[in-house]
Amino acid sequence: MSEARSLEPRDKQELASERTRPGPVFRPDVDILERAEDYVVFADLPGAGEDAVDVRLERGRLTIDAGLGTLPGEGWTPLHTEYRMGSYHREFQVSEDIDADGVSAKMRNGVLELHLPKSPERRPRAIPIRSD
Repeated sequence: MSEARSLEPRDKQELASERTRPGPVFRPDVDILERAEDYVVFADLPGAGEDAVDVRLERGRLTIDAGLGTLPGEGWTPLHTEYRMGSYHREFQVSEDIDADGVSAKMRNGVLELHLPKSPERRPRAIPIRSD
């Protein structure tokens, strides 16, 4: 028979101090696809709301940062916590042929989807052949 354990923490101060240490930085899984007109980036960010996601494209570097939720605030006494709070961070060097003004992003079910359109002059095009 297993031993019953109380849900009361032995030392509430110890539990509270553990929550204040910096959280880990997770590296999200990413898929990058290329089409004729754009690049598409899918990044898994489970637990991050769209308001906590920050995407930047500066000097040929794409940066994705996202914060995870926090434990409830006042009025809650944590009895046992295993869920680790932290953040996501990922950076990529991207091609100079991206049209920065056309970049778009959406978030659905914890997956960030970025569309990075290629500059029109850099897109592949068919060259017509004329006969003389």
